[in-house]
Amino acid sequence: MVSSAVLSAWAKSDRAGGSLSLFRHSADSAAVAGLVWDHWLPQHVRSLLADGLPGGMLDARVLFCWLAGLHDVGKLTPCFACQVPELFDVMHDHGLPAAGVPVDRKVLPHGLAGQIALEKFLVGLGWPKRVAATYAVVIGSHHGVPPTVGQIQAAKTGGRSLWGGPEWADARSELIEFVTERTGVADRLADWATVRLSTMQQVLWTAAVIVTDWIASNQDLFPLDSRRASSIEAAKAWKLLGLPAAWSPAGAATDSTAARQELFRSRFAREDPMRPLQEECLRIACELPEPGLLIVEAPMGEGKTEAALLAAEVLAERFGAGGIFIALPTMATSDAMFARVRRWVDEVSGRPGSMVLAHGKAALNEEYAQLKRQSFVDIGSDCDDSAVLAHGWFVGKKGPLANFVVGTIDQVLRGALKSRHVMLRHLGLANKVVVIDEVHAADSYMSTYLCRVLEWLGAYRVPVLLLSATLPPAQRAALLDAYRRGRPAVPEPVDADSVGYPAISVWPHTGLSCAVPPSGRSIDDIEVDFVDDDAEALTGRLLEVLTEGGTAGVVCNTVARAQHLFEVMTADGAFDASEVLLLHSRFVSVDRARYENRLRRLLGPPGTGDRPKRLVVIGTQVIEQSLDIDVDLLVTDLAPVDLILQRIGRLHRHLRSGRPARVARPRCWVRGADWAPVPPKPDKGCEKVYGRARLLRAAAVLIDKRSSGISVPADIPGLVADAYAERFAVPAGWEEVFAEAEAAWALHVADQRKRAGDYLLGSPHTENPTIRDWLVAGVRDDADGVGGQAQVRDAEDSIEAIVVQRVGDEVRVMPDIPDDGGRVVPTDDCPEPRLAKTLAQCTIRLPAFLTRYDRMNTVLRTLEDTFYPGWQQSHWLAGELVLELDEDLSTELAGHLLTYDPALGLVVTPTKETDTQQ
Repeated sequence: MVSSAVLSAWAKSDRAGGSLSLFRHSADSAAVAGLVWDHWLPQHVRSLLADGLPGGMLDARVLFCWLAGLHDVGKLTPCFACQVPELFDVMHDHGLPAAGVPVDRKVLPHGLAGQIALEKFLVGLGWPKRVAATYAVVIGSHHGVPPTVGQIQAAKTGGRSLWGGPEWADARSELIEFVTERTGVADRLADWATVRLSTMQQVLWTAAVIVTDWIASNQDLFPLDSRRASSIEAAKAWKLLGLPAAWSPAGAATDSTAARQELFRSRFAREDPMRPLQEECLRIACELPEPGLLIVEAPMGEGKTEAALLAAEVLAERFGAGGIFIALPTMATSDAMFARVRRWVDEVSGRPGSMVLAHGKAALNEEYAQLKRQSFVDIGSDCDDSAVLAHGWFVGKKGPLANFVVGTIDQVLRGALKSRHVMLRHLGLANKVVVIDEVHAADSYMSTYLCRVLEWLGAYRVPVLLLSATLPPAQRAALLDAYRRGRPAVPEPVDADSVGYPAISVWPHTGLSCAVPPSGRSIDDIEVDFVDDDAEALTGRLLEVLTEGGTAGVVCNTVARAQHLFEVMTADGAFDASEVLLLHSRFVSVDRARYENRLRRLLGPPGTGDRPKRLVVIGTQVIEQSLDIDVDLLVTDLAPVDLILQRIGRLHRHLRSGRPARVARPRCWVRGADWAPVPPKPDKGCEKVYGRARLLRAAAVLIDKRSSGISVPADIPGLVADAYAERFAVPAGWEEVFAEAEAAWALHVADQRKRAGDYLLGSPHTENPTIRDWLVAGVRDDADGVGGQAQVRDAEDSIEAIVVQRVGDEVRVMPDIPDDGGRVVPTDDCPEPRLAKTLAQCTIRLPAFLTRYDRMNTVLRTLEDTFYPGWQQSHWLAGELVLELDEDLSTELAGHLLTYDPALGLVVTPTKETDTQQ
């Protein structure tokens, strides 16, 4: 069928001397592509890939098999073949002579060689170069990074030692012709010669080829044996892999109100009727003529999550999406959401397939770990039942490709980050309905990435739901416009005017946008007062108001402020230690999870636990975002008004009888500033976190509410709109300070956007004919998202370490850790798995100020000096940094004393003059 020269070319080898021919790997890949197309890619993605091809889906399938079969044709060069001298000699003996080992092999990576070879082949058939390049670039990009113009030019001028002589060129042409004939493409090339693949198609085709290559390169599925029949073995391998098919829901979309109510009841095991917001979300999802963007704005407790899940199921059914991606601001919110979504997935129609929790600490989530234990799904598993599975193939970069993904918003934002294999992330987003919760939490830096991601999602025609309780009007307009830019062919303008509150804003088909009647749950006449920023004075006020019992939540903007207040409140028996609980990000993971669970149990919805007679919860922003808790009195540091409203959402959150008389009326005390000057002077720590301008704006709009109080949800849209108004009504006497603060904030925002732009992926609609140069200025590859997170969040570099205690010659688990506290830990030998997992849960992220300026290298060197050889044998512990504390649970690091206290968390105090802003 082909010459011995082509048959002699090799594609893969191992250290034992085994090898696989390029011909066989090409045939394997083409066969796998057909299976991926038939059994895994959802309808929506197949439609995107087929768009513009004269033969539609049939053309797209053979094109996929062709591209997959040719992805490694560039290995038919001396530049690649010389890597295994013995196999290189075999090729020489079969008519592929070489003049020696090339000097600079990096000039011609095999993907780029394949791209150039395929483009030359197509141009030789009469294709315009501009069209041919859009197909060939898929071959050049299949290792996750498209080539640059400079690399292409350098490769084309590479000499005979890189490309080989005419015998090599003939062999490449012969292989291309053979794959073209065998995949059925030969009869289609003439019709495709004028069909230029769009940028979006190039990205998705590249991702699909990468998936196919990874499957066909798995030696557990495709051993190094060139004698097999690829079509037969590929079918066996596919069954052995057991990759779940795309989710395909049915029966959710309906015109019947009764059927929608039944859908709600069946999905959430609820007998109570849907709330108006849920009814309207479901109705719009059923009536929307094409995929679009829905922004759902409603107060806390209105059921936005359930509304989004119901709508997502309908949108997936109607528009052929194969799954749902749910993104949240933090790991904590993602962990809490995973359990809720898991219960919902168990009830959906269709075969749910695979599910993934996507963040850096997912392995420590017990619900996810249980799902993986129950699934037992890896190579060799069967996916014929309807249960949701944690399939072993969806790890690392492949995680977002699972049918259902719950993770941090970083996992979505990285779709706009110039990083290796970003096209896989695009495939994972393009095949789903995307839901982003608490979207207001994105700052200007993150919003730059969010808007670009929305632009790509609009281009891919992905249904998107954005959820928020407090969304500034300008931010709503920016999000709608970003999605619209992705669909320039749709002439409908964005209507960003508020339609009311609660509300659903829709694009396109803005006529579906609507205000929604509130569910009836409202908190009226919330008393707002400004209190002194003095911990002793606050303690006295809380003792007085809680004398008959009750619960209070105190939200601080920094860890240092929260720790100081806790120490004051528990000093000299002001409050009993059991009556005050501190929660912030500077606890080891296992302690933080324990305290969060305790809070949910004590202050969660009625029926979740025994509400204490008196309790004060002191916390940072983790209370604002992560926990469904209900307090009788709220104390908050001055913060942007939308975040204060989020915090107020924890005040009298649930219908509850029997609140003590002194806290029967909802009250919010605002501290964190000196209120005497004009304008007020915010605390420096609070100012550093949020910026003086936003704090002054919040103070100004809240001052006006001291006499009238606040009603939730009625006052939410007005307060947010007033605080973020472009023409802000500056109170008398504030003008000079306010102008300075606004100017500083404008510079900060401009700097954030500029720095975000350094690594921002380009628009989907570009003048460039191909995705070459697409990832220039990219960031390092990191499967777990750590490298990318440093780019999509405007956060200072920080370091995470496992905290242990050294007592004499022994290393121990810290004494207060449940079950294993004080247990001796081996360091030269590998700890047993359960102990290793406990240690992995004792991680802590060191405060960023420890690594400012020139301290990063000092801290890293100090931590790296603590090296336990035995830990490198554990997948839980290998490569982790260790923070070793002494018998008093203290150590010195970078000019600071670090002490861990189970009640306070990590306390950091300077031992010399340093930047100590915490």
